Amino acid sequence: MSKMTLAEAQAFCLERGIPFYSYRLPGEDVYYFGAQQEGEVKHFDRLEGGEKGFIVVPFATMPKVPSLFIRGDFTFQGHSPVWEWEGVKEKSFFRPEQKYDRLQDVGWEEYQQQVTAMITRLQQKKVRKLVLSRTLTRNCSGYTQAPLWFGKLAEHYPEAFVFLFSVPGVATWMGATPEIFLRQSVQGCETMALAGTRAWGDTGAWGAKEREEQAIVSKYVADVLHTNTGEKWEKTGPFSHRAGNVEHLCTAFRHRDMLNTPCVDRLRRALHPTPAVGGIPLQDALATIRQIEGNNRRYYAGYLGPVWENGTFDWFVNLRSMELLQEKVRLYVGGGITALSVPRNEWEETELKSRTLLDIIEKIDYGKVNLG
Repeated sequence: MSKMTLAEAQAFCLERGIPFYSYRLPGEDVYYFGAQQEGEVKHFDRLEGGEKGFIVVPFATMPKVPSLFIRGDFTFQGHSPVWEWEGVKEKSFFRPEQKYDRLQDVGWEEYQQQVTAMITRLQQKKVRKLVLSRTLTRNCSGYTQAPLWFGKLAEHYPEAFVFLFSVPGVATWMGATPEIFLRQSVQGCETMALAGTRAWGDTGAWGAKEREEQAIVSKYVADVLHTNTGEKWEKTGPFSHRAGNVEHLCTAFRHRDMLNTPCVDRLRRALHPTPAVGGIPLQDALATIRQIEGNNRRYYAGYLGPVWENGTFDWFVNLRSMELLQEKVRLYVGGGITALSVPRNEWEETELKSRTLLDIIEKIDYGKVNLG
């Protein structure tokens, strides 16, 4: 038996291609780590009682972008940065490099054209709300620096769900997301509608565009919850919800009882993707996004998080995140588009959101960071 810090455990698995997950929940100082010891990481289709692990669901399931369930064969958790380490077999897995349909990031001119095209569709009332995303690629050694970045993200964003997971040859992602998708504890179940963004510290009333975004998403979520559970959920908001250097309008929904497994499966399928990451009406919005955006979002704007044997779970929307490759990282950022959108404002919003990760990547002093 030997001792390892969380950062060392993450680096150990990244170097050897061992499937693993690690995270810290919002507002907590407990860190969680799990690794799968043997076998292929299976595709996630439905919840099964008595299993412990970590699910990852993409924005849209495709043959090369499957839903995943990483088993927690070996796990540890705690406040201390050092754990006794035993049980994970020291063997290497083959890790082929991930392939992309599109590698080129979108510049301002193309982005402006995309927003304008979406506004036209919205003004024609073919859809009510759309979400446009783009990527930012940086050349750096993502696998090597990931444990450092994870620690700094957890330190700088205490109210976010901070995560780092890896499935060899499929996906390695990290992020600090502010948005609950669906959480369940013994006290009940909760979700939120998060839409509308501005810089943290802005004063005065929220703008009409942001209030319209929030109203659309909130009504959609409330209707889905009622339809799929047969009950009304307690509603709080909208209120301002800080997420690093930005804040969002948020409406919280809570159910006082735990939901059974079939109900959870039905509800998660109905909720994803919400208008906060897709649009409304959903199918028309998704078709428009595929046509105009043209970007494979992969696991961005999907959802992910742990599930426990007793039926509790903590799932969050995969936002403020990036995919790690051998010699580069790809950040994904997006924003809601309505008929009131201004292209330059939307571009600046994505630039602001990207700072959650870029501030860590660009400003960290690697020579002075202590992994312990």
